[in-house]
Amino acid sequence: MKKYFFRGLLFAIPLILYVLFIVVVDPYEFINVFHVIPAKEKFRVIQRTDESSPRGNILWKAIHFKRNPVPNIIIGDSQGKDIDVALIDSITGDKYYNLCAPGSSYETMFDMFWFAAEQIKLEKVYFQVAFMNYNANRQYNLFYFATDYFKRPYEYFTTRDIFFDAAANVAWAVGRHPYIVERSYEYLGPQAMENLARSRLNLFFEKYVYPESYKAEFMRIKSYCEENKIQLYFVVMPVYKGVDNYLKEKSMVADKVRFLQDINSYGNTINLDKLTYLKQDRDNFIDYFHPTHTIIDAVTRIIWSDEYINGHKNSPAATILQQDQLSDRGSE
Repeated sequence: MKKYFFRGLLFAIPLILYVLFIVVVDPYEFINVFHVIPAKEKFRVIQRTDESSPRGNILWKAIHFKRNPVPNIIIGDSQGKDIDVALIDSITGDKYYNLCAPGSSYETMFDMFWFAAEQIKLEKVYFQVAFMNYNANRQYNLFYFATDYFKRPYEYFTTRDIFFDAAANVAWAVGRHPYIVERSYEYLGPQAMENLARSRLNLFFEKYVYPESYKAEFMRIKSYCEENKIQLYFVVMPVYKGVDNYLKEKSMVADKVRFLQDINSYGNTINLDKLTYLKQDRDNFIDYFHPTHTIIDAVTRIIWSDEYINGHKNSPAATILQQDQLSDRGSE
């Protein structure tokens, strides 16, 4: 009997060591017992590749929001991922949580909203929205990256991605080699970035179908917010003028206008894509769709200035938007 016991123990040792490895490293703080690697470093490792970033952001943010929910949230995709909630706190005095995740479709954002609404009584909701995914041919949902682990916690120990993320955390903590955390598209050279931008323009817009179902779901969210006295805002981030040129080439300007009309009908809209002085300069953007961190911080100050939120028409933020709107009309 002892012989079989020791054989079984010997067989179980690798499994026990593996479980301990995941528990101690805990790349998403799902177990939240050990904190050997700082949370800031873990979150940096999540961003390391274009594959790890979407699933990683969704899982990380869902776990941490569920644990410590706040009533003010931002929901969106990669355009809003770098909105700094500490900066918003310094401007407004309110706590926000940024639930934006790269690769999020509208279906993903819808599920993120209802998930957040289940955790806490919401007060202010900002949807960062973009025309690039407002397309019935771009329908998919990534929120399962979070819900799978909530429904079946044991998968945290059986999923290959969690092991790779844990291993990447250890490799980064020990070796600090830039390759580990700098494999995202953001680190491409200028020509490679231009080629990627063109391919993404084709990906987003080549086969466009108006998404009727999105409108219905946004109206459902609008009704929910009205019934529960939740302030609902929509933010359209600026994109490089190359996107507008492409839409003109493809005769899709009317489709973008319809998108903006829809967004305006859902709630208070802050359209920062009207800031033509930002759109003209390629240096203001990482690629065609994503403003640099400096620009993100600048528009964050515009969006969350107290005067703008309170609807003061003569606020600095409102004045900037109105002036640029006039310059847009003059150039049409």
